Amino acid sequence: MKDQFETKIKSVVEEFSYDYDPQAWEALSKKLPQANSGFSWLGKIAVVGILSIGLLSIWYNFSRENKHSNHTTQVAKNKTQSSDKTKPSSAQEAPKSTTPTQPNSNQNISTIAPNNAANQGWTQITQEVVADPGWHLAPIALRQQHNSMPIVSESFNDDGGQMPQVQEHLLPLDLPGQQAQRATPTPCKGPKIVLDADAINYEDGTPRIRINAESSVTEISWSANGTLLNKKSRSVDLLAFQGQTYTITAQAQLDGCSSTEKIKITANEDYNLLAVNAFNPQSRDERNATFMPYALTIRDVRFELIVIDPDNGGIVFRTKDAQNAWDGTDQRNGQMVPAQKAYIWKVVLQDALPSEKTTYSGTIVRI
Repeated sequence: MKDQFETKIKSVVEEFSYDYDPQAWEALSKKLPQANSGFSWLGKIAVVGILSIGLLSIWYNFSRENKHSNHTTQVAKNKTQSSDKTKPSSAQEAPKSTTPTQPNSNQNISTIAPNNAANQGWTQITQEVVADPGWHLAPIALRQQHNSMPIVSESFNDDGGQMPQVQEHLLPLDLPGQQAQRATPTPCKGPKIVLDADAINYEDGTPRIRINAESSVTEISWSANGTLLNKKSRSVDLLAFQGQTYTITAQAQLDGCSSTEKIKITANEDYNLLAVNAFNPQSRDERNATFMPYALTIRDVRFELIVIDPDNGGIVFRTKDAQNAWDGTDQRNGQMVPAQKAYIWKVVLQDALPSEKTTYSGTIVRI
């Protein structure tokens, strides 16, 4: 019973409706505010601006990629032409690419290396570039060498873009064995030299010291801080005019290796023409009865000897002949000079030896 009542009420409510007057609804619609349709003019401008910026960005990126690809392709083409000129025969040409070909100037090559398969110092490696079937990429021949490497530099084209270029300059690279060899070079051993010196002698009236060398080589170079005479392959003479230490150096070479040996010699006193400082006119030995520097009697040299009185500076004796020695007579008065009085003697040489002084002097006393 309850269910029938509810069903009846529900059907009455669902079927109930008011009468519809179209003219009244049309009059009411005209009084309502009209809604805006579509985008406003500000929204349209914003949409146009966003689309314009996106299109410009896409065009700019595409232009840069296209320019870079053209530059890289031109470099690869130039290196390929240079390689073709240096190939000795067609048998040494690099293998052709098996990549599908299609004319396209926009090529993108990721690695650029010298393509010179004819170079004997490099090992040729052919590499095929995997790319889009619409591209035409030629294989690139890489060169490798154990002890050298190419230098890649950059240059600028007319458009201001950088274009890498491979130069043929090679830098030496040390292998492990070469580094060890440079770190421990083989020592160069020259010939052995043994030096010895004789005692000083005055055989020709000059102070000479003979230096001798023993070595397996025949040619020896000599040098010293004094005068060297009679240089020979195994000996040399040193003139020791001054009382000092002399250093004589001998140098020899054998198979590109040189060796040096030195010897030091000391002269105790200065050379003074081997002159004595006293004489006795009454001596029975003629060598002691007159005065003449002994070196002048055995040396072949022009000279002048004078004896001076220290009291008044007068010349007591003068000669240019080594055989005309002074016997103590004063040439000014013809009398014998007083005994135990020191007189000054002076010798001027006209033919002095190299590094020898030209004037010698000393004192002489008559006993």
